[in-house]
Amino acid sequence: MKMRRYQVYDEIEIVAPIEQVYAIAADPESVPSYVPEIARIELVNRLNERSALVRSYVRVGRLTFAYLYRYSYRPPTHYSGVQESGRFLRGYFSLVFRSRGDRTLVSHAEGILSPVPFLATVIGFIYFRLLAGVGAKEELGRLKSLVERSLAQQQEV
Repeated sequence: MKMRRYQVYDEIEIVAPIEQVYAIAADPESVPSYVPEIARIELVNRLNERSALVRSYVRVGRLTFAYLYRYSYRPPTHYSGVQESGRFLRGYFSLVFRSRGDRTLVSHAEGILSPVPFLATVIGFIYFRLLAGVGAKEELGRLKSLVERSLAQQQEV
């Protein structure tokens, strides 16, 4: 079955080592700090060292919805997830980390998958452009601030 997608994408350079950027970005406790539509993430089942089932609590307006995701971890270069269920719609995200000396380039893609023609496009546009509040660029900017503040605090100690 052919899956269609609606995807948003951006990237940013962060002045910090790749291991530190990855550790903060992939920490379920930190994610709501840079992705405001995520209320919280709870571990459901650690499948192995590279994958886990998690429940993501996603805010849409004043409502919060729980979705089961399969997360994939490949430290320190990849962190991603795809919604486990959803016959007609499934959400996904991917973060890729590339070392650039004392800096890290972070690429972020997220979107909606659907086997129904045009459904991912319509729902993706409504969600990412009208309801989500912030886009990939803003999320990456928040991640950058979070990482650089953390690095500055460590250097003070």
